[in-house]
Amino acid sequence: MLSKFFPGLLWLQGYDGDTFRSDLFSGLAIAVMLIPQGMGYAVVAGLPPEYGLYACIIPPVIYALLGTSNKISIGPVALDSILIITGLSVLAEPGSDHYLELAIALTLMVGVIQAFFGFIRFGFIANFLSNPVIVGYTSAAALIIMGSQFENMLGVDVEGGNLFQLVYQLLMSMQDWNWVTVGIGAFGLLFMVYSKRIYSGPPYALILLVLGMVASGVWNAQGYGVDVVSSIPQGLPDLTLPNLGAEDFIDLMPVALTVALMGYVGTMSICKSQEKPTDKISAKPNQELLAVGAANLVGAFFKAFPVSASFSRSAAFREAGAMTQVSALVSSFFILITVLFLTPYFQTYPLPKALLSAIIIVSVVGLFKYKEMIKLSRHSRREFAILMATFVITLLLGVQEGLFVGVALSIGMVIYNTANPHMTELGSIENGRLFRNVNRFSDAKVRDDVLIFRFDAPLYFANKDYFVEQLYAWIKHRQSDKLMYVLFDAEAVNSVDSTAIQMLQQVIENLRSQGVQFYITNAIGPVRDVISTSPMRDYMCEKTMFSTINDAIVYIDGGVNVHARSALQTNDG
Repeated sequence: MLSKFFPGLLWLQGYDGDTFRSDLFSGLAIAVMLIPQGMGYAVVAGLPPEYGLYACIIPPVIYALLGTSNKISIGPVALDSILIITGLSVLAEPGSDHYLELAIALTLMVGVIQAFFGFIRFGFIANFLSNPVIVGYTSAAALIIMGSQFENMLGVDVEGGNLFQLVYQLLMSMQDWNWVTVGIGAFGLLFMVYSKRIYSGPPYALILLVLGMVASGVWNAQGYGVDVVSSIPQGLPDLTLPNLGAEDFIDLMPVALTVALMGYVGTMSICKSQEKPTDKISAKPNQELLAVGAANLVGAFFKAFPVSASFSRSAAFREAGAMTQVSALVSSFFILITVLFLTPYFQTYPLPKALLSAIIIVSVVGLFKYKEMIKLSRHSRREFAILMATFVITLLLGVQEGLFVGVALSIGMVIYNTANPHMTELGSIENGRLFRNVNRFSDAKVRDDVLIFRFDAPLYFANKDYFVEQLYAWIKHRQSDKLMYVLFDAEAVNSVDSTAIQMLQQVIENLRSQGVQFYITNAIGPVRDVISTSPMRDYMCEKTMFSTINDAIVYIDGGVNVHARSALQTNDG
């Protein structure tokens, strides 16, 4: 009974000691990743570092109870952080009390939106973000995130703007760079990059933080003007909600919708890409919406900022041997111990922000998917154009604008493809046994008295004009005194609307007036059902509808429809 409300409990069926050992060690491994990542992504979002730790404690526990995947790690992610800073910085100064209240309200709204979409079974909304849009958006966001960390790496403050403006301002302020900070940041980058090349096992991010804190405390990094994290509150925050007005929530709505959508899409992408046929539980989109939404909703009460699944951390989650979300519970418990007992050490051993920035930069480099860009440029120019448009707009105008443009272009491409689908003339091969595209098969034979064509899409109001235009163009290229029959191969047509029915009637009447007969072949059950209940029902007979193209040819040559019953029968496949 409990598993109906908490699907995560299903993973405990058959749970044994070996599984727990795998979850225990993987949970500890993910915890040492989450501590520096959570703090770093909180800084990216314009929030105090402790907010990142709070986001690693309660939300993963909620997801573990409600989620349906054992392959993802829930927590702070880079893309959500950059969405937060770009969306909220126009409403309040990052780091201010009002900004912090807006961030918590945003988490609450994201949770409500995701949970609501889950209740009304809107999980299919993930399909509206195509892969080119996601690649272009995440690649641009990776560059923006890295650029946003240059200030901490160089020890200067600039006005900002888009990535190009930011880089220009940083170069123009070179005389103000804090070279001690630059050295610390450079050391952090080199340590993170080259240590992994030598041996990829240890948690280098956590090791770097500990070494940096010890060195900063011993040599008094603050005395050299190095910006540090020196105060993190001990224990969990009080259960509070933001004190905001209705106007604030209205202002937050566009950001909340964007974060909710992107967080869910990222989570489902990871779930589906790692799913196997042998998994005893499959990820359910609507339940995932509920689970991630509940994680954010409850996390808002504990000053967590929005969470979702992380690509890199989920990969580490699996590689570390995690078998169930019990691993996430272990991680949350370990981080809770850190918050309760270890945070006072930051006062004695402050953490240089340049090291956090180095960790963030190395973490998000993998989001810049240049290899996928190259592959797509060779595979599909149209989709590559959408990718590049999303990429450039995101860099120049911002992540929300880039995402909107990418989604709009993807929907536009879908509309264009359905309004201008593939439509081809067919010819016979292998002595008339098969009929294939005349443009692809050089040996395809075409009879002067018969025009055969195939339409590879649903036939409806948006593409009926294209259908007529292309058909009449083929007819005009034929000798009018020889063409007597037009065969419409409807095998790839899975639906027909009333507008298309009217169009077909007009085409049939027009051709009949010219002495040309119009036949339909290979119509599937749903299409025959629509015709049988439409004004075209009288057309549906053994002299006009055929099971195969070959049957139609036999009828043309001999006057016999050998499979008349199957061609006319409705309410089947």
